Amino acid sequence: MAIFDELKSVGKVLQEAGKIPQYQQILEVQEKLLEMQNRISELDKENKDLKEKLKIQESLNFESNAYWIKNGERKDGPFCSCCWDDDRKTIRMQPTYSHAYYSCPKCENKNVKVFPGRDTQPISNVFDKRNSAK
Repeated sequence: MAIFDELKSVGKVLQEAGKIPQYQQILEVQEKLLEMQNRISELDKENKDLKEKLKIQESLNFESNAYWIKNGERKDGPFCSCCWDDDRKTIRMQPTYSHAYYSCPKCENKNVKVFPGRDTQPISNVFDKRNSAK
């Protein structure tokens, strides 16, 4: 960065001239400038992350007890509703061994597998209905 190079050369001249207090001031300015540069970098990263999450949030649709990302005509998902609602993370749900359910690998949230044209319910509701029928 050009400003660092300029401060370095000014500092060198001050040091060679024996102007130690002024040289120390240059070093302090360099340190503060570096801290500010690091903070700007952190804020840029945070800004980028927030923009990405906002973009995802705008494309999320809650359907069949899970989130789906709609991209034009394409629908991607399901993504865990618990993980998105709690942590703002899109964790892709995976089919279980029986392929009857999707399960979140992070929080183990489970939903009935989505069949085209059929709404689904959380597993607890399915079991409640089965048990109440007995």
